[in-house]
Amino acid sequence: MNKTILHIITALLLALTATRSSAQTPTSEEQLQEVVVLGKQKQKTLLRRGTRMPGAIVMLTPDQVGHEVGSALTLNHATELKEITFDILSNNIEEAMLSIMIYRDSTCTEVLESPLIAHIPQGKKQTITVTPEKPLLLGQGRYIIAVRFANCAKETRAQWTLSHQWTDKQRYEMAQQCCMQFPLYSKVGYMRAEATDTFEKRNLNIGLKVKGIESK
Repeated sequence: MNKTILHIITALLLALTATRSSAQTPTSEEQLQEVVVLGKQKQKTLLRRGTRMPGAIVMLTPDQVGHEVGSALTLNHATELKEITFDILSNNIEEAMLSIMIYRDSTCTEVLESPLIAHIPQGKKQTITVTPEKPLLLGQGRYIIAVRFANCAKETRAQWTLSHQWTDKQRYEMAQQCCMQFPLYSKVGYMRAEATDTFEKRNLNIGLKVKGIESK
């Protein structure tokens, strides 16, 4: 083969190999950009509990399934929510289930395709931490994060079907045997009895704490 042609073919092969290697291996500039992006993310506490009110509690009973208690969360940047934490002082409701709901404050529309679920065992004081199974990203804006009493055992709900006919004494006695108690905090909160109701603004909440990673 002509030496000139051989040199040309060799040069082309070397150029092709270099191009492929460049496409597969990030340059130092690309690597630096990736580090910079990761460096701008910051994990922080997005929502704090407020001031604990000694001796004060919020009590939920089986006839209050659907009741919601929440707090407002303002995000100045796009944020990934990592965990939502709250305390329960005691629970003696069988098969109690709570769900975390997230609403856009301006329209009160739900953000999540399906709520985050927490099954609450019977027992005394416990800290409940709810962690999304997949990344939960929220854009800049104001939200209401609420804890909803989602459900409990069918037999328990049936016992409370006629609770509206009980005397105050009967209700008190039943509540001592079957209720869920939360600590009360002095901080603006939002409450409603059913999903169709409008949230009522109160200066009380159950002490939600939210952590996440904020991207600036």
